[in-house]
Amino acid sequence: MKSASEILKLSAIAIGMAITISCNTILVSLFPFVRGSTLLLSLIAAGLCMAVVVLCFSELSSKFPGAIGIRAFSKYAFGNRFSVAATLFYVLMVLLIGGLEIYLCHLLLVSLFSPVLAGFALLILLGFVLFVNLRGYELSLQLQILMTVGVVLMMCWLSIWAQNGASLIPTMSTLSTAASAANSANDIDFLNAVPRALFLFIGIEWAVLHVTRHESFQRNLPIALMLAVVVIAGIYAQFAMALEARFATGALAHFALPHLELARVLNSNLAKGLVVIISLLAVLSSFNVGLSGAARILYSLGREAEIPAWFARLHGERLSPRNAMLFISACVLIIAPLMSFETFNSSLSQLLSFHLALIYACVLLAWLVFRRRKDHRGVRHAMHPILVFCTAIFLLIIAGGVFFSPENQVMRGILIGEVCALVVTNFFLFRFKNNKTQGHRA
Repeated sequence: MKSASEILKLSAIAIGMAITISCNTILVSLFPFVRGSTLLLSLIAAGLCMAVVVLCFSELSSKFPGAIGIRAFSKYAFGNRFSVAATLFYVLMVLLIGGLEIYLCHLLLVSLFSPVLAGFALLILLGFVLFVNLRGYELSLQLQILMTVGVVLMMCWLSIWAQNGASLIPTMSTLSTAASAANSANDIDFLNAVPRALFLFIGIEWAVLHVTRHESFQRNLPIALMLAVVVIAGIYAQFAMALEARFATGALAHFALPHLELARVLNSNLAKGLVVIISLLAVLSSFNVGLSGAARILYSLGREAEIPAWFARLHGERLSPRNAMLFISACVLIIAPLMSFETFNSSLSQLLSFHLALIYACVLLAWLVFRRRKDHRGVRHAMHPILVFCTAIFLLIIAGGVFFSPENQVMRGILIGEVCALVVTNFFLFRFKNNKTQGHRA
């Protein structure tokens, strides 16, 4: 009974990390590349890749319990310099997601209030989230699970209703999207679709931070993560079919908040208000988790003296990494307004999917290095190296497909800028660290 309870708790946490409002925005970005059964195949392919990733992640986490995953794995497998670059690359992805969540939060508020009032409400909500984090408080696990249940129930309800053709109510929304049907005849493109589908599972590996018993890494955590992968794939598959049932495929890619569009078709202010409130709470909860997680990564790097010690300073009775949180918040607030520009917004799903595919490939390659060195720490799952190697190569191929796709010119420019910034930052950090070390020796 205790084992089953732990599996359900870890599954709920993993599902809550992945079932977010921002992922709905990425979901609709699949429709220009795949539709119907081909979209389901993309979800299955991404789910299979994610199953391999979570099993490898679980095994690697058992070797470094409580550590920042990507940092610990890559440092041992590929060396410190590569590890710092990979960790900062991950933080960049978190910043992009945070900017998207703030932008979506503003769109949700605009659906209720005037733009000016919505802006003030957004500042108040973000200020509250930041204040709570700076004081060292965190959302309770029960509240996070409750948010997960609310979002899942909302998506399932909207999906079931939308697929009920008898209840279709013709509105201006449905009539206008029907005019875009001619744009849905694009060719099937799995290289662009699968990385986006993979993003729908983002964050489920963070459930490892809630493992309290080492023996759980052997059985309960892998079962919980695999269960989460299946549930997430099922929920998004159902939601995707509901969107296709209600809207023309060519219009779906332009929906920033597809669940809100479904609620509008209900033609009920109560339903729309309920969806907006649940979505707002879910976005703020997700932003809160991302803020604390990214701050923890910078704090950890600061403690290791890989970045300036300013990031490792703790404040208050609860010893919160205030400086790291303020830095993350400032970066996210700078990124959020960029989401309103069509050029940047249209490249966002490509950027995020490329980041994630590359990071997960790095995790799998680190697992292969550990197995080759015959590291006997932690647990050992029944995973064949050939399967892991093939999955890693597949992730690198789809990441390359996104990068070299002819229509992704803006994304390539942004990524090249990111890489240049990481190279310069890495060079500066290691030079600074070496000078500091030599100064201490002198």
